[in-house]
Amino acid sequence: MERQSIFKVIALMVTGFGIGIDFTGALMLVPAIENSFDSDITSTQWVLNIYALFFAMTMVAGGRLGDMYGHRKVMIIGLSIFLFASVLCLVSPGLDYLIGARALQGIGAGCVWPCTLAFGATKVSKPEHRALVMGLILAGVTTGNVFGPLISGAAVSFGDWRYFFLANVIFSSVSMVTAFVLLERETKHKQGEHIDFAGVGVLSVAVLVLLYGLDVGADWGWTSAPLLLLFLVSAALFVLFPRVEKRVKEPLLLPQLMQNREFLITLGLNMFNVAAAFVGLLYFPQYMQKVLGWSVFESALGLAPLTLLLAVGSIVSGTLYNDFGPKRLLFWGYVCATVGAASVVVLPAGLGYFQILPGMAMIGLGATLTVGPSGTAAVCAVKPERAGLVGGLSFMTHLVYGAIAVACATAIMYVTSLASLAKTLAADGINLSEADQKAINGGTLDTPSAQAILQKLSSAEAEKVTSALATAFDSGMNMAFVFATVSVSVGIVLALMLDENRLHKVEG
Repeated sequence: MERQSIFKVIALMVTGFGIGIDFTGALMLVPAIENSFDSDITSTQWVLNIYALFFAMTMVAGGRLGDMYGHRKVMIIGLSIFLFASVLCLVSPGLDYLIGARALQGIGAGCVWPCTLAFGATKVSKPEHRALVMGLILAGVTTGNVFGPLISGAAVSFGDWRYFFLANVIFSSVSMVTAFVLLERETKHKQGEHIDFAGVGVLSVAVLVLLYGLDVGADWGWTSAPLLLLFLVSAALFVLFPRVEKRVKEPLLLPQLMQNREFLITLGLNMFNVAAAFVGLLYFPQYMQKVLGWSVFESALGLAPLTLLLAVGSIVSGTLYNDFGPKRLLFWGYVCATVGAASVVVLPAGLGYFQILPGMAMIGLGATLTVGPSGTAAVCAVKPERAGLVGGLSFMTHLVYGAIAVACATAIMYVTSLASLAKTLAADGINLSEADQKAINGGTLDTPSAQAILQKLSSAEAEKVTSALATAFDSGMNMAFVFATVSVSVGIVLALMLDENRLHKVEG
């Protein structure tokens, strides 16, 4: 590539890096947030899920706005929103406030990310460099994924997890400067575009209601009338969505794309690759902190086999794309991720860190071979003026399913760990009420609620409760990875079904 293109790629990688540190770094803070706000995993998972949902739901609109008004302009607006939301996270006084600020962060990131991809896909000098450029942008994100946990560990070491969001403020400011200086203004935009606000709204509410139902299911009862009503409303909205799409002028799901079997398979491949990675990123650090007793910084170092593979692999997958094509990369990537998720389930808990180490490595390798190629295949399958829209659509499916997968896995984990805790306590002869068991399950023993419960017990009983909680967490995590294994294995079937020649004829 010539020098001017290299500078553009650097600016896009800097932007991706800032987004990357936010995602994995926030995940590492979950136990600290639980302690700070006296909450459990079913509540703190919203710090991840609300961000992923609003990120996903904004991406298609953000990509289309970039096509209409310029990717550079929309990227800078998104960075401004992200910067403001990061300040709100930095000063958040409560969990609800933090979740709201994370939602606003998601909106900003949803404007930035599809425009970053589209700028990279359409502003390089030669088409044969496109896959490499996409890989480099993803490398910027995944390098941020590596440093995010380390920044989280440093923030907690300094005494307040909120300091992590100061890094968001710094890097979003740097990203804005590099975008202003290194990315040129675009003069040609797509005319006559419309944004499908109705479709985005219906789909967003459908997913949000589903996630809320999965969150409160354990408290309300999985067969309770209010919960079943929530699931019914969510299902009705999902059914309503395609009907709304038929009535709007320019739907999210363009007919010429959605009538192509290969493109639909590619969207599926963008979905299922995230299940094992998201569940792993959420639960591996918690396992190291809650079961192994590691600090946040030690857990960040322990997560390196996963995050480093993601970072290095993005560049490798970009160079392999043209040589091997998406079908082979996606098939073997999904095989690796499936084996990795299954290994967490079958390896015994007595191995400690080595129970999760093979899983981290295989899931990281699997994500390396699937995330970049699936997104690149979708973007490269359309005309350049559709790059922003399709980039947003492909990553929308990626993040929406990621949020759903985490919510499902967390619901399974919570129910399983609660049952394990009750069984172990009964075997040890410790009598804790159902309310007390729920209060300590899925959280940490450093919260005020947990400490109040432990004070009722003798030191010997408290020690047994601590051991029972570690066993319960491990049991719950294993069942979460059973769900992840089944989910990610669907991608193996989809990869076998993919016809590359037909895929790349989507728009002639």
